[in-house]
Amino acid sequence: MIKNNFISFKRLTLLYKKDFIENWKTMLLRFVMLYAIMAIIFTFMGLSELESRTKHNFSPWYGGIYYLRPAIFLFWGFGCLFASLMMEKMKNKTKRIAYLMTPATNFEKFFSRFLPVVIVFIIAFFLAFKLADYTRIAILSMRYPEFNITAVNISQGLCSQNLDSMTHNWMELTALFSVYLFFQSLFILGSTLWYKNPFIKTLATGIVITLLFYAVDALLVNSLFNESQLFSAGDYCGEIIEKWITRRNLILFFSFLTLFNWVISYFRFKDSEIINRL
Repeated sequence: MIKNNFISFKRLTLLYKKDFIENWKTMLLRFVMLYAIMAIIFTFMGLSELESRTKHNFSPWYGGIYYLRPAIFLFWGFGCLFASLMMEKMKNKTKRIAYLMTPATNFEKFFSRFLPVVIVFIIAFFLAFKLADYTRIAILSMRYPEFNITAVNISQGLCSQNLDSMTHNWMELTALFSVYLFFQSLFILGSTLWYKNPFIKTLATGIVITLLFYAVDALLVNSLFNESQLFSAGDYCGEIIEKWITRRNLILFFSFLTLFNWVISYFRFKDSEIINRL
């Protein structure tokens, strides 16, 4: 009998150990896939750059943003993809009943799936990125030994005062990360709504809702304002947006939406113990 009906760290540790023993091959395969994709992309980009600059007698340029752009794209893409697979243990009836019958509380089961896709994924992606970068260095150094191939400076390309940096202060970086967590939380919510093909269904639902929103917005604006009023209303809305949409407000707004999606995902999973057991 479970005495603590919310969380027990000992029980949670045993649950993580059980998940690791059962899924270590899958996790390793996904990590290798991340590394391989980035290694191929970085190496191809490096070879193309060095070949072009050698041909035109230019010195090679190694700005961090050059390799960080595809890395950030992959980070967002795979972050959302793996988030949509959070409830893959609920995919069919046999796995669903076996997982729901595990001697642990609903919060422990949810948290044991939540932590790997949100926190552990960031660590794994960083390690895969560094391994891919070192692979790029090794291959480029063998191909062009006359050049001093250096590693990507992540901090310089991600958050610095350089013109080619993706963000220029920690507030901008935090705002960007809060937007990422919001989009990831949508796919976490989608994983509790659809157990089969959750990534495709969540993505399709998001696209449809976005298109409907813009369509309704356009119809309302065109029906309420004439052409002259439309420009003045646009200027007025632009002033409001410029005044209120600050980095701080963006962080608070997307953080609230992310927490809201996480909470809804938990209660949706909690309800599945009753709804989906049959």
